[in-house]
This record gives sequence, C-alpha cells and structure tokens, in this order.
Amino acid sequence: MISNKPKGTRDFLPKDTLINQIVEQLLRQTAETFSFREIRTPIFEHTEVFERSSGESSDIVNKEMYTFLDKGGRSISLRPEGTAGVVRSFVENKMYVETDFPVRLYYCGPNFRYERPQAGRYRQFSQFGLENIGIRSPFIDAENIFLAVDMLASVGITDIKLKINSIGDKESRNNYKEALKEYFKPYLNELCEDCKVRYEKNPLRILDCKVDANHECMKGYPAIKDYLSKDSKDYFAKVLDQLDLLNIEYEIDDKLVRGLDYYNDVVFEIEAIAPSGTNYGAILGGGRYDELVEQFGGPSLPAFGFGIGLDRVVEVVKELHVMDEYKDYLTCYVMPREETSIEYGFFVTNFLRSNGVDCDMDYQARSIKSQFKTVDRKNALYSIIVGEDEAKTQQVSVRKNATKEQVTIPLNALMTYLREDINSSKCECGCHHDDEEHECCCGHHHEGEEHECCCEREHDSKEHKCDCNEEGCCCNHKEN
Repeated sequence: MISNKPKGTRDFLPKDTLINQIVEQLLRQTAETFSFREIRTPIFEHTEVFERSSGESSDIVNKEMYTFLDKGGRSISLRPEGTAGVVRSFVENKMYVETDFPVRLYYCGPNFRYERPQAGRYRQFSQFGLENIGIRSPFIDAENIFLAVDMLASVGITDIKLKINSIGDKESRNNYKEALKEYFKPYLNELCEDCKVRYEKNPLRILDCKVDANHECMKGYPAIKDYLSKDSKDYFAKVLDQLDLLNIEYEIDDKLVRGLDYYNDVVFEIEAIAPSGTNYGAILGGGRYDELVEQFGGPSLPAFGFGIGLDRVVEVVKELHVMDEYKDYLTCYVMPREETSIEYGFFVTNFLRSNGVDCDMDYQARSIKSQFKTVDRKNALYSIIVGEDEAKTQQVSVRKNATKEQVTIPLNALMTYLREDINSSKCECGCHHDDEEHECCCGHHHEGEEHECCCEREHDSKEHKCDCNEEGCCCNHKEN
C-alpha cells in the first residue's frame, strides 16, 4: 500500500495554508486595484488547447504535460499553465462582444508539470496570473510590468531583478530563427537530442536548453536585437521610456526568450534571491502575445499577461519573515467548568456561530488550567466560561484574554458586548489594540498624549481636533 504523497507534491498544513491565503489575498487586492477581475477555468482541458498555445517545440508539450485519454477516448491534459485556458474561455464565451477594452482578468489555482522538483518548484504548483486582452500599447506593457513589481512589493518582496527583452514581431522572429539555424548548424551533432528537434521546429528554444547551457556555442550566438524590425525596436524603446518614468529598474537581457511559443515583442522575468542566498530564479514572468486570441478562433486582439509562481513567492516570503505578524486566532473559546455544563456550553458555542462569531469549545470538561492552555494555543480573544450557575441563570462569564478582565453577563447580551468591545479595540486599519499606547500599521498613535494620524499632522491631546483645516484630512475635523 502506497501511503506517501507523489514526488513533486506537497501537503499544506494549517500554518502553511495561512501564509498562502494571506499572500493570495494581497495579490488579489493589488490586482483588483488595477481593475482586474477573477476568472476560473477547468483544471484540465483538451490537450489541443495547450499544444496550440504553448507550441509543439516547447518542453511543456514535449515532456512535461500530464496527458491521458478519458473514457470517451479524448486526449485530456492537466493544465501546465493558465493563459491558454483563459484565452480559450475568452473566445468560447465571446467576452470580446459588447465590452470595453482592455479586458483585465486574473486567475489563481493549481497547475501540473512533470519536471524535476527543486527549490520552490513542484510538479503540482500554484500560479497567480493576469491577462490584459484587447489593446496593443507600450503603456499597457509598462503598466503591467509596474503591476508585477507592485504585487511582489505587496507581499514584502522588494529585492528583485527585473529582466526584459524584445523577441520582436513575426518578421523579426523569422529572420532571427534563420540566423540561429545558420549559427548552430556546425554544432548540431554536439547538441542534445532535444535541441536537434528544436533546431528544426523552433531554434529559439535552443537558447532555453538546460543541458547545453554551458556548451561553448552558447556564448557567441547572434543577439536578437540585431534582427528586430524598426517597429519592434521603436515599440520596445517606448516601453523602456515608460518604465524609466515609473522609476522601475530593469536589465535588458538579450538571452531572455521565455519558454512558450505564443510570445512576441516584449517579454520579461523577475528574479528573487532570498536572504539565505537561495536563488529561486524567475518567480514571475510574462510578456506580450498578440496572435493567441485569433489562434483560438477569436478576433485579432492583442494581449499582455504574466504569471506568478506562488510556491516560490511563498518560500521567499517565509525567509523574509514579513508574515510573522499574522497569526491565526479564534474569537471565542467556550470553557465548561464541569461535565454537566457541556450541554449548555454546546448551546452557547452554536449560538455564537449562528451569529457569525468563529468559535470552538472544550468537549471533555478538562480542568480550567488545561483549557486555558488551549486558549493560548488557539490565540483566542475571549474565553466564554460556563458552569452550572451560568446554565441556571442563562448567563456567561466572558474573559478578555489580553487583559484578563472578566465579566458575567446575560447570554442575550453577549453579542452586544462582543461587538462593542471588538469595535472599541479596533482602529480604521482593522488592528486590535490592547495597549494604552499603540502605534499600528496605519501610522496612528492610539490613546497616546500625542497623536500622529495619516494626514501627518501632530495632535496635542487624546481627544484631538485636527488643525489642518483641509477637507481632505482623514480626521474629517472631528474629535476622536
């Protein structure tokens, strides 16, 4: 009996899932700030969908796809990347009809590739991707690259290297492919078997080869920039101009071609090295693809997109410790004093749950000391203590675990008490403040002698009145 997980897969335990959820939430928030909306497509598609988009010469199609025949004899593949399914859905559902361009879509979910597992790379991996369909403009390219940088910054990753290149339009790429074939011809017998196939189908893929990466011929092949058409050169230059205006640092990498056949013109990758020195390589990559929508039977619509390797991003985030402040917590933990109180505790627990309060309870009537240890492990904000006396009077004893204050109140007043107490300990940013003087992430000093608010003015009393006399002030000129 096989009882271990398959190679290249992982189990996400609750503590790991929490970090993944936070990272995904922050990425979603940033994407939606740029007017992207979520789309969800099947985890498996007809194999042709990926063959048509990725290209028969790509390693994904040749080596890495999980492909099988279903019971109807149809060739089905687990998705190895997200763009193909999104474009297929865009065309099939005629999303180009009666809409404003560009159509901005994002997605998040598992993908599957049969490749050698390594740091941050797995055979089942999660990808967050964005597709911007309908407009060809250097401003769109620059905007999406800016978004990519901003999304990584939103999860704390700022030490990055942005690499960018242009692989040109169809004419440029055809000319370059011929130049590559001429260059690699004398070395053909020395290259790996895969590269011999790539030589015939798409010599650009030779530049991506990991086996021949250190071969002498890989040092002197022609640069694609010398084969770009004037239009492609001008377009690339305009994108770089906009990145300069946005103060985004980049490195032009002539070797960057990306691993999928549908790209044209601008392509880019972002690399990250964790504090430990672990090089996770490209954690994000993408570019322009102006012919894919038409290849799927839709109208001729240009597009630009990129994908984020969530597994690699989460590994970097863990090393940066930027999520350490986030803790999984429980609002209420119900503690029966004795076994005869379990029934009343069960009623109180589900009363709270039915009112939208996350809650758990002790079902074993353990000692109160043992139950408080559970409260600490679960980071519970409140302990709801019930015993025979509380059951008789339909009351509960509520303990604020941060301050150890305890009150006994009627059960029908419990929700009012919790709402008022939770709201009183929260500021505008949603933080819970249990200290008398607390500086939170929004920059406010709460309950202090001097109060620094987000308008960056100093307020000289606890009950302060803003002195800036500006309508846009966050204080709204009211006493807090």
